[in-house]
Amino acid sequence: MAIAKASWLDTAAAARIAGQPEAAATAYLRVLELDPTDSSSLRGLYYLQVGEPLRRALLPQLRQLIEAAAPHPLAHGLLAHWLREEDRAAALALNRQAARQGLPPQRLAPLGSAAAAAGGLPEVVILGAPKSGTTSLAAYLAGHPRVWLHPLKELHFFDNHWELGEVWYRSQFPPLRSPGLLRLEATPDYLQHPQAPQRMHALMPETRLIVLLREPLDRALSWIRHMRCLIGLQGDSEALLREEAERLEAMGPEELAGLGWFRPNALSGSLYDQQLRRWLAVWPASQLLLLRFEDLALRPDAVLRRCLAFLDLDIEGLPPGRSYQIHNRGLLPQASIDPVLARRCRQGVLAEALELWTAL
Repeated sequence: MAIAKASWLDTAAAARIAGQPEAAATAYLRVLELDPTDSSSLRGLYYLQVGEPLRRALLPQLRQLIEAAAPHPLAHGLLAHWLREEDRAAALALNRQAARQGLPPQRLAPLGSAAAAAGGLPEVVILGAPKSGTTSLAAYLAGHPRVWLHPLKELHFFDNHWELGEVWYRSQFPPLRSPGLLRLEATPDYLQHPQAPQRMHALMPETRLIVLLREPLDRALSWIRHMRCLIGLQGDSEALLREEAERLEAMGPEELAGLGWFRPNALSGSLYDQQLRRWLAVWPASQLLLLRFEDLALRPDAVLRRCLAFLDLDIEGLPPGRSYQIHNRGLLPQASIDPVLARRCRQGVLAEALELWTAL
């Protein structure tokens, strides 16, 4: 079975890169026929850009596979995601069911209560930046018995799914009987979205925020590599950086200050100075913890201790003998680029972001 799963996952990855969502979705479903709990396929189907006709055509098969298997929070979340337009009530019920799985009843608000119907909100959000260790840090924090990490990790509510509304977001989190458990989600794209600070503050102003920053040009190069694997981004890396640098250099201060996603979003995604100004204009600095990816990679225990102190959690709650597995291959060496281009980026559009990162 393992060989067959790996083969179908390779097929799905190749189809996704080639821009063939139907072939990718079909391959992911073949994996789920073998293993309905395969997280790679469940996440792959969640984030795959599937058009409405294809989603409707594949939904019966997906539903049959998930409903025939043992309850699984990620699977229920995926099915809810695919049902959200067709059957909103069923989607919300699946989300609420997924949010309660794995938690002891004594921690949860009783079924049928007003608190259970209202759902919950996260006490902690990891905002970003993409390709800066957010997946690893979320996994490390989830090892603490007082941290609940959303099974999907990235909900994209405050950027991509705002129109689904507060009820949808609350349905994603377990309603608690009493305080003591910190609910966490981590969506790296929140950091860059111009409206995310105001949206989040209006809904949950007491939430604590964590931001991981990476050396800006290294992050940009890692992002290009990520997008090649994810959507088959074409073009030479240096040419992509030069073109983006030229477009950013031509912008005025006001345009840069309000900049969101800006394809290919390599250099743009590393404009930490502009991004953080938007958050600090709304949120008190005491609720925002800034960390460096490089420190997390080299000294994960020390960074985790800083996070736990920020969250008022006891380090002793972590299991003894814990290990720190690097997720998403973030430490693989980057391809070298023309030093003249690197200097242009670091001394130009990335200068303020580099100064901020260096000062951490």
